[in-house]
Amino acid sequence: MRKFVYILLLVSLFTSCHSSKKTVSVANTKDIDMVSLYDSITSHYGDFSTVSMKFSLESKELKSLPIQQIKGSIRIKRDSAIWISVAPTLNLEIFRFLITKDSVKFYSKLQKTYYAGRLDSLTRQTGGEFDYKTIEALFLDEIFFCLHEPVSDTLALIRTFEQNKYTFQNTSKKAFKKNSTLTLLQKWQVSNDNYRINNVTIFATDDAMNEAKIKIDYQDYEDFNAISFPTKWDVKAKMPNKKIDWNVTYSKIMFNEPLSFPFNVNSSYQKMGLKN
Repeated sequence: MRKFVYILLLVSLFTSCHSSKKTVSVANTKDIDMVSLYDSITSHYGDFSTVSMKFSLESKELKSLPIQQIKGSIRIKRDSAIWISVAPTLNLEIFRFLITKDSVKFYSKLQKTYYAGRLDSLTRQTGGEFDYKTIEALFLDEIFFCLHEPVSDTLALIRTFEQNKYTFQNTSKKAFKKNSTLTLLQKWQVSNDNYRINNVTIFATDDAMNEAKIKIDYQDYEDFNAISFPTKWDVKAKMPNKKIDWNVTYSKIMFNEPLSFPFNVNSSYQKMGLKN
């Protein structure tokens, strides 16, 4: 169970980022300043309060698990809750997750166990700190920043325009958090056609000069009532002694439909604790 949780949340835990949002529209032009580019990206997220979809995740990382492919459903209420049900075959659910702004719950029908606790307590198991908005941004192809600093400072970025895409990045590597030996450099690529984030790359270096790189590619955009949304995203990561290659596909995507987020634990399940 712990390994499955690690696989599901690794990207968010690794980046330990946060997202921001504005609602300003600007002209479609390559001669755009950095602040206007940021505003244009956030204004193209789409007007929706809820979204649901089916998903499948394929990865070599799953070879050591009882299941070879992760399938299931995701429901999101913006700024409120993320609900994930994992049912690899024949719609037989084996895991369920419910993530809110300050809590996380999950249970395993295979092991008949469950966990309920604070979100920050779970993230500290990886040595990082991340919030709900980071996870939501990851699922929704929205911008997030790995450096906890004012947006006005974050937007002091290097920007280029090539092949109908904007590429922008931090001006230099900065400390991950106060008193941290980990430095980060974050790089984004945004399409000039729909102002959606095509990919984000994060480079990390610690004081021993160990390097890590993670890249998330969003692909195969479709239009849903004026909302341009990716139906596929890939995750590739290179870390010391470890590589990750995931392929996530969305289907049956629906926006602004009434959603429920049921989470009822069987009374016979045993409560889990987190190991230090």
